[in-house]
Amino acid sequence: MIKFLRKEQLMLFARLSFIGFFLVLSTVAYAFQEKTVSGVVTDSSNDPIPGVTVILQGTTTGALTDVDGKYSLSVPSTANVLVFSFVGMQTREVIIDDQTTINIQLSTDLIGLDEIVVIGYGTQRRRDITGAVASISSNDIANMPISRLESALQGSIPGLDVVATGHNPGDGSQIRLRGRRSFSASNDPLFILDGIPFYGDLKDINPYDIASIDVLKDASSTAIYGSRGANGVIIITTKRGGVSAPRFNFESYAGPTTMYGRIPYGTGEQYAERGREAFRAAGDYPDDRQDYPELDQQFFQAEEWENIQRGTWTDYQDLLFQNGYKQKHQLSVDGGTETVKYNFTGNMFDEEGILPGRTFSRYSFRNNLDVALSDRFNVGTSILLSYNLRHRDSNDGSMGQAYTNSPLGKPFEDDGTPRFSPVADGTRMLPIADYAFDSYRWDEKRWAGNIAVFGEFLITDALKYRINLGTDANILTEKESAGYYSISRNQGTPSAYTENRIFSRMTYESILTYDKVFNDDHTLGLTAVHGIQTQRGEIMDARVSDLPYERSRFHNIGSATVINSVSSNLNEWALLSYVGRLFYGYKGKYLFTGSMRADGASQFSADNKWGYFPSAAVAWRISEEGFMGGMAGWLTNLKLRLSYGVSGNQAINPYVTQGGTARTTYAWDEGAAFGYRNSDLANRSLKWETTEVMNLGLDFGFLGGKINGNIELYDTKTTDLLMQRQLPINTGYRSIIENIGSTRNRGIELGLHVAKVEQSNLRWDGDYSWYLNREEILELYAGKEDDIGNQWFIGYPIHVYFDRQKIGIWQSDEAAEAATFGRVPGEIKLLDADGDGRYGDTDRLILGTREPDFVFQTTQRVSFRNWDLSAIGYLRWGNLIQVGAFNPHSQKRYNQLVFDYWTPDNPTNSYPRPNENREGTLDGGTLRYRDGSFFKIRQVYLGYNVPGSLLQNMFINNARIYFTAENPWYWTKSELDEYNIEPEIHTNIGGSPYPALRSFIFGVNISF
Repeated sequence: MIKFLRKEQLMLFARLSFIGFFLVLSTVAYAFQEKTVSGVVTDSSNDPIPGVTVILQGTTTGALTDVDGKYSLSVPSTANVLVFSFVGMQTREVIIDDQTTINIQLSTDLIGLDEIVVIGYGTQRRRDITGAVASISSNDIANMPISRLESALQGSIPGLDVVATGHNPGDGSQIRLRGRRSFSASNDPLFILDGIPFYGDLKDINPYDIASIDVLKDASSTAIYGSRGANGVIIITTKRGGVSAPRFNFESYAGPTTMYGRIPYGTGEQYAERGREAFRAAGDYPDDRQDYPELDQQFFQAEEWENIQRGTWTDYQDLLFQNGYKQKHQLSVDGGTETVKYNFTGNMFDEEGILPGRTFSRYSFRNNLDVALSDRFNVGTSILLSYNLRHRDSNDGSMGQAYTNSPLGKPFEDDGTPRFSPVADGTRMLPIADYAFDSYRWDEKRWAGNIAVFGEFLITDALKYRINLGTDANILTEKESAGYYSISRNQGTPSAYTENRIFSRMTYESILTYDKVFNDDHTLGLTAVHGIQTQRGEIMDARVSDLPYERSRFHNIGSATVINSVSSNLNEWALLSYVGRLFYGYKGKYLFTGSMRADGASQFSADNKWGYFPSAAVAWRISEEGFMGGMAGWLTNLKLRLSYGVSGNQAINPYVTQGGTARTTYAWDEGAAFGYRNSDLANRSLKWETTEVMNLGLDFGFLGGKINGNIELYDTKTTDLLMQRQLPINTGYRSIIENIGSTRNRGIELGLHVAKVEQSNLRWDGDYSWYLNREEILELYAGKEDDIGNQWFIGYPIHVYFDRQKIGIWQSDEAAEAATFGRVPGEIKLLDADGDGRYGDTDRLILGTREPDFVFQTTQRVSFRNWDLSAIGYLRWGNLIQVGAFNPHSQKRYNQLVFDYWTPDNPTNSYPRPNENREGTLDGGTLRYRDGSFFKIRQVYLGYNVPGSLLQNMFINNARIYFTAENPWYWTKSELDEYNIEPEIHTNIGGSPYPALRSFIFGVNISF
């Protein structure tokens, strides 16, 4: 086993950092004069309310009321406001002044109807929302020790499908809101960070900086973003400062990541027996089920024969895999005066995976600053600076070699020296060769800066002007070097490449808003926006091989004797926008929102440059009607919403309407000469993809807000799809981008919250989300004709699995029938779908789709005195996945998963008989498909709030310790959990499945 010191050094650094931060911040905190404020919190019946959160406004410093509703909190003498909040109760703010005893009474909150929700170019009270908007608060995120924003989104928002793309540190996720709409254009939602469009990597955003996430789902909500909102909008608002003395908060956690267990590839004995069976099927080994040492010596390699005699074998997974870890340390300070408010955060996150040397590190700094220059003029900034580093010491082929290498091979010489090839086979390499010979490096470094500046002028009490200026810059370098003894080069000449990408985006927006209430009954809101957005991207790439000395890695590629390629590229685009929106409300019962947006995109030709996107929504607050008075005792909220809107999609590469050229070689006399040829066919008639959405929603609340939620029904149709149309090759072109076809998504979403139910000191509450989406192609090139080549079928989702279907294994008594299909007993038996008595392309069927039938998540919370426990369950049901490892090689040379394969004495219908005459299994691709349905416990969280009485002499306002288990248990409908394979990331994977992982995190939050 190769040992690495990096993890131990980092963990030691983490411990020392924690102690150092604790001592320094304790000293700083001691400098602030403080006083103790205490009191009792009761409800409208004067009964005490335990578990109420009491915090200093603009900080995370606070306390919880005890079983008698009592609290005690040390506050600086300059603190002005205490905030009292409790689920199901209205939040109250109380000015402290000189008070040391503050007793308050909380009244029932009608499910947070006065909560402020961030919408496009402004905010709105939740009671006035007419579209489909869902939210996640900072409290929801705070209890998740996560490295990426997507982990907080997964399962929390009905209709938002978040699927992890890998388990390597720094791997991302695919995010889809209400299904896929487009074939070629982007299906990604638009992210807005502090009011400015964000196109960087989500790894740059520290989840613990987030104050709220608001997801705009229907077109009436997203149409105001026009072309950019076609796939939904996710608005991220980060934490800002408040009026208080400087308050410090230190957060830290660390813990290991472990595998559920090894993936069950064959042991040495199982590998040898399967190999003998392969030779039996080929007629080279007696079929009497006996072992013949003289034949083993002949058919197995020398290293294998030696280990067969010894009865020893090597488990390469033990050599390759390790326990990973993750850790995070963050220090933030916030506060301010009525004039200046600030919030600063510095964060370090570090993670190493189960493959040694595979790491992800993020260092980020955020600053939110708000300055009131006068009673009517405010300015502010939001600055996010981050540095991300992904590093690998091994190629992706290391896992494949660990799985399929002969366990009877010899990985080390007798003196312990590693052997590059454990057996005499040119394709079988030592799985840890990249480490053992220090022959591989891959680095990805990303520097990102997101800067937003705003100025806001209150012209009158109702009329406000705001200007937003933003820039989003990313510099990324990707480098790789592979030496002679690396898995990727396999004793070939050393190679290296380096790629540099620079992207910068500029945003300008002028926003004029008017909000006025007339005669207490009429509410009018007007918004007008003018915006410009530009992007510039530069890419430079160089790839070489035959480096004279590989230890230079990618630092001196100019020394290589072979230059494989050198390239560079520049692309730019711009978007000009005009927006108008009207909101009208009458008596808080009848609500209307209408908007119109016009976008001009540089990607299109002059005749089709502009797209126009209208929307309208109405809402009726039925619970406010007089005839509902008899239900007031149990019905607290009932609102019906209906919306329609249009949005567009221009997410195609710049210049595609203009055609293109590519370099080629011509014959000049009898020599070769470089020239250019047409490569892309121009299409100046390209126009916007258009998406129309109809949404019907119902918001409800019962029993004084104890039970509340919403139901959404939607119908989305996208037309004029931007897609590649295949052309006859004799035209000189392979394809052209055209506006062809249409797709549809229909679905139902349900969100439900049950407020806290109390019994003595025990409290419980829960959240539930469920949704289903039905995605289908309505039209293609020739209307209703399927495109079999691209596996696009009318009436089915965009991504389906189209293949022949395995129905069993040909048995010995079916030899004659099998022969008519060209098969023998022990081989895969397929469905003869067309009944023509032979296997062919016409027997292929649509087996299933990656899209689930439905997705469900629930969060359950229980608290008792200072302890709280929560668990998140996630169910994804009805999708089909591919796992390449279930398609076994037929020959003896490759190790395989432990399968129940057919032999004359074991007439199973599961897997075919191995055969040395074939490297791949005949029709083996049909074995890859599995039902991807699964249920997992995503997280179990146990926390403890240290009593304030124990902290008063430690100069600490609040302290919390917690333990979290991530992915502690999962179950699959197929046999994947028995193989320790998690289906979530295996929607379409090759032959090297990633082991299922779980993490155990210990953390502490301390406020000074």
